[in-house]
Amino acid sequence: MKSELGTPPLRDRVTPLRWPVAYGAWALAEICVTLVFVFQGYYPALIGPVSNVLPAACVGVAFYSSLQSVRRYGFSIAKKFQAAWLMFALGTGIWIIAETTWALYYFVLNVPVPYPSIADVFYMGGYLPMLLGLAFYLDVFAPGMTRRRLIAALSVISLAAVAIVAFVIPPELSMSEPLIQRITDIGYPILDLSLLAITVLSLAIFFRASLSRWLLFFGAAAILYAVADELFLYQVAAGTYYNGSFDDLLYLLGYLLFALAFYEHRRKF
Repeated sequence: MKSELGTPPLRDRVTPLRWPVAYGAWALAEICVTLVFVFQGYYPALIGPVSNVLPAACVGVAFYSSLQSVRRYGFSIAKKFQAAWLMFALGTGIWIIAETTWALYYFVLNVPVPYPSIADVFYMGGYLPMLLGLAFYLDVFAPGMTRRRLIAALSVISLAAVAIVAFVIPPELSMSEPLIQRITDIGYPILDLSLLAITVLSLAIFFRASLSRWLLFFGAAAILYAVADELFLYQVAAGTYYNGSFDDLLYLLGYLLFALAFYEHRRKF
C-alpha cells in the first residue's frame, strides 16, 4: 500500500495554521455567492451575466484544488491513487470548458437557455473522469471494506436508485421531446446516481475514520450537483428556467464543496 500511495514531500504538507484560513475562505465564498442570488431582485439586469461568469470561476477553484492534489501525490497514471487525482483534475477541467461554453452561448450567441447544446457534451463528459477517479480511489482502499459496511452502502445506493427510477426518470420519459434531449434528460440522473454510488461505497470504507470527512464533502457536492441537474431539467421542461435562478446557485455551492473536499484530503493525508 505504501508503494502505491507514496509519501508527499514535507514541504507540501498542509500545516495546521493554514487550514482555518482555507475553511474561512471557503465559507466566505459560499456566503458571498449565496447573497448574490438572494438579493438579485435589486439588480435583475445583472444577475444573468453574473450567473454566467460565476460558475466557471467556482469550478476553476475546484480545478485548482485538484491540481494541488496532483502536485502533492504525484503525476502518474501507472498507480491508481495518483491516477485518481489526475482524473479529478481532468473532470473539473472539463467542467470549466462546459461552463465557459455555456457562457459563450449567453454572451456571444445570445442564447439564454442553451439546452441541449455542446455545453452538455462537456457537462456529461466531465462525469466520466470523476467516476474513474472515484473508482481508482475505491479500488486502492477496497481491502478495508467489511461485509457489514458493504451491505449498508449497497442498501443506501439501492434506495437512491429506486427513488430515481420511480420519481425522476418516468416524468422524463413521458415528455414528448427530441431524441437528443431525451438522452440528456435520462443521462444526467444516471450519471449523478453513479457518482453518488461510488462515493457512498468509498465512504463506507472510511466511516468514522479521519479520511471520511473529505468524502462527506465530496458526497454533499455530488448531491447538490444532482439536485441542481434535476431542478434544471424540470424548469426547462416547464419553461420556468432563467439565468440566475436558485438552481444555478446549487451548482456554485457544489463546485466550492468539491474544492473543499480535495483540500480536506490533502490536509488529512
